[in-house]
Amino acid sequence: MKFYLLAWTRSFDFSGCSSRQEFWVFMMVHTLVSIGCIAIDIETNTGIWLDTIYSVLSLIPTLSVTVRRLHDINKSGYWGLVFLLPTIGPFWLVYLLVHPTKAHRCEEAYP
Repeated sequence: MKFYLLAWTRSFDFSGCSSRQEFWVFMMVHTLVSIGCIAIDIETNTGIWLDTIYSVLSLIPTLSVTVRRLHDINKSGYWGLVFLLPTIGPFWLVYLLVHPTKAHRCEEAYP
């Protein structure tokens, strides 16, 4: 949970690095919150799209933690755009995001 909150506090920090653990813990909690929002939307059926609201609010933290994760493997944040390639893009991005940390200048950026 610490890494999830850390990603939110560093929402507009697109520099520095995020460890593999920080990124994947954030993504796991993010997915669970999204599933919870969907369940609430289905159960209440009030017309309030809680999941859509959460997705819009969490877009910037998700982008920033992804860019920092790419920096952690010595890639430019622009590599995140590979996601936009049809069919193979999302798989290629996941492939990049699972790589271990490279020894570099970002080691002091960890909390």
